[in-house]
Amino acid sequence: MKYTLAISLCILSISTFAQNVPNGGFENWETEDFYVVDDWVSYGKPSRTTEAVSGQYAIQLKNFINSGVKYIPSSIYNIDWQNGGVDKFPYDGDPLSMVFEAKYELYVGDSAELVSGFYEKGIWIGDAAIKVTGSSNGAYVKYAVPIRWYTSSRTPDSVYIGMKSTTTELAEGPGTIIIDDFRFENIGNRTVEVVNHDFENWTNKGVSYPTDWMPIDLVAFREWGGFLRNPSVMAHPTPFRGESCLAISNFVSWNDDGEGFCFTGDTTADAWRPAFAIDKKYTYLQGYYLLENGGDDTAEITLNVFRLGSYLGEGKIKFSGTSDGWQFFNIPLTYWADLVPDSATIRLVSSTNQANNSPNTVFYIDELSFVNELNNTLSVSENLKSEHTIFPNPFGNKLNITSKAGTYTIQNNLGSTIAQGKLSEGHTTINTSNLPANLYILYIQETNNTQWQTKLIKQ
Repeated sequence: MKYTLAISLCILSISTFAQNVPNGGFENWETEDFYVVDDWVSYGKPSRTTEAVSGQYAIQLKNFINSGVKYIPSSIYNIDWQNGGVDKFPYDGDPLSMVFEAKYELYVGDSAELVSGFYEKGIWIGDAAIKVTGSSNGAYVKYAVPIRWYTSSRTPDSVYIGMKSTTTELAEGPGTIIIDDFRFENIGNRTVEVVNHDFENWTNKGVSYPTDWMPIDLVAFREWGGFLRNPSVMAHPTPFRGESCLAISNFVSWNDDGEGFCFTGDTTADAWRPAFAIDKKYTYLQGYYLLENGGDDTAEITLNVFRLGSYLGEGKIKFSGTSDGWQFFNIPLTYWADLVPDSATIRLVSSTNQANNSPNTVFYIDELSFVNELNNTLSVSENLKSEHTIFPNPFGNKLNITSKAGTYTIQNNLGSTIAQGKLSEGHTTINTSNLPANLYILYIQETNNTQWQTKLIKQ
């Protein structure tokens, strides 16, 4: 009975935080799989498909809407055009034809394209190109495109290859082409194979993101057709409370510095329109932040509340410098009418300094919630005044203690010491992954000779 009551009280205590902001404690995370074809450079949204002529996979190139009403192509090359170019595929065969299998459904008046160019010591000596139009009616079609040689030697040392779903930068409509078993032949016989010519090898660049939130990492692929070189939004294992918090860092992509961002919803448009429901006229948005500033960046949190789809109020706060550990913040909401909102959206940005974003800036956020009266009893400064805070309880693989400097001892219900160590002034995180699920007693001995104890439950 005591055990059940303790769990209920702990759950009740935890549930008072971030209850009205979806996943406001950033405890829940998901991963979306994104497969990128090996040995090729992708632009747009090339994708893996099991509709293959042979083997397990083929590559699908599909027009997609980036912005506005026009479609842009998906394409693959063996040259990274946006990052200065890379070596072309080594190739020393003696081909007469560019051969591939294709299945396609293209927009009326549009065409897909495949091209190859052969080099010898950096000089262009031959090429092949074809534009594919119309529909293959759901079946694969074999193409054999003659190669035009501009020298009699036919002794290439490398080859350039490009494939794209439309020949125009802004197509009028959708179009898809699936390509498999790309190769070069000489009188029907295969010559030297191109690297990953059959598109069997792929790498999963899956993106991890907080449930109910849209990070820059997902936007980059879903709507821009690209990937960041490194994740910008991550679950961080040293939160203010719980098992994880949100960490947003600036990023470098296509040789440009960019600010990391994350907002409620699942599309880019949700950053500026109703993304989740609320049913009260709250006074503040509160939470906890930690800023590691790698330069002169200014992090920012903005929010809007709505009624029937129209703007009803807003709030904003900016953070600069490097914070001394976790800090409590609150954002007053300004309303434009005496009405109760029905929805809201929240935007988190690691930097507003678009001219020079430092790649070393990281913005940490935890425990976002709407309130009418500020409740910062769990802030670091307040916790030190009240001597201690333990969270979460019940705990999992980590236990967080805010206290004066000292030592801690964890004993099981039989009185045996299970773990012990030193406590730092302020916040200490203890790794409890090796503790089995059980009831424990935590003993604290602070350097000022203050002693106290509390019950803990390992889930």
